Amino acid sequence: MSIQGRHSITSVYYYITPLFIVLDYFGGISVRVAVLDSFPLYKNLYYGFCVLCGVGMYASPRCAPIVALFESTVNILMIVLAVFLPYIQVVMQADNILDSSWQAASAFAIPRIVNLILAGTVAIFAFYGSLRVLGISGRHPG
Repeated sequence: MSIQGRHSITSVYYYITPLFIVLDYFGGISVRVAVLDSFPLYKNLYYGFCVLCGVGMYASPRCAPIVALFESTVNILMIVLAVFLPYIQVVMQADNILDSSWQAASAFAIPRIVNLILAGTVAIFAFYGSLRVLGISGRHPG
């Protein structure tokens, strides 16, 4: 399916952001931004950003690749931080590894894993699809 148009996979992903918001706040199921559960302000800002991306894609399908490229870059950065910050915390708490307050395992709870798979798949698809539509080579030189 193409990255362009009002009914592409990435566009639909942004269009259903309100569904993710309802599931998160009224159903307690946070899969879209599970990484930001402990930062409600940033979580709300990111949800607002995703809603704006969906509105932008719907209002101007020609700009959809640019919007998807920008948002997927932000999303990939969040995913990288979500995976590596728990490792950093483990290293910093190495002397207290047997302490009962050690919480590194909770960093890889089911909602975070689902978020990683869902957001990561869409982000990669949107990123490379946007590059293709914009005529930018995704290959490394050499």
